[in-house]
Amino acid sequence: MKHIKRRERESNEIRRKIIEAARSLFLNQGYAEVSMRKIADQIEYSPTTIYHYFANKEAVVRELLMEGNALFLQALQQRLEEAEAAGLNAMDRLKTVSDAYVRFGMANPEYYNILFISDLESVSPVSLIDSGRFKGFELLEAGLQAAMKEGSIIQEDERLIARSVWSMLHGLTSLLLNFELPVTRSNDELISFTIDTFFRGLSR
Repeated sequence: MKHIKRRERESNEIRRKIIEAARSLFLNQGYAEVSMRKIADQIEYSPTTIYHYFANKEAVVRELLMEGNALFLQALQQRLEEAEAAGLNAMDRLKTVSDAYVRFGMANPEYYNILFISDLESVSPVSLIDSGRFKGFELLEAGLQAAMKEGSIIQEDERLIARSVWSMLHGLTSLLLNFELPVTRSNDELISFTIDTFFRGLSR
């Protein structure tokens, strides 16, 4: 039994090394430039070993997408549940989910890049059932509908507004990740100010 558990642990460790190496290579060199051999060289294993865990490069991408999607959705749902438990109104819950989006990107820049910038889903599509991006958009839409019903946001096309909110959040997150912004205050203040100001414009 101990022998089996040790083999399982070793197998999981190798799989994790493959995923982490691939994640770094895809982001630094681009999908087209990365081969299974390059991934193997990165972790000093033979290509044969890599193929034991993943059939091809697309399978590695899919694993990365599934993992990133799960982490993203978990981050949003956790913050939403905390906001609901605290008894926050619909508008404040919406701001909380928006804040969670930006915080996820800052805490997980590589996964954010994979999910929202590199567009690796075009290489290895993820079903809507597994897509954290799609479910995250649904959370945003549901939050907007609740805020409209509450009367704190103007009654408009929630899908159009959701796309606008997502655009704002993506732009803010991308700026924070890729540029040194010339600001005198902290990123926390910038995030809060941007989200508050944006939603104030949608308020009645």
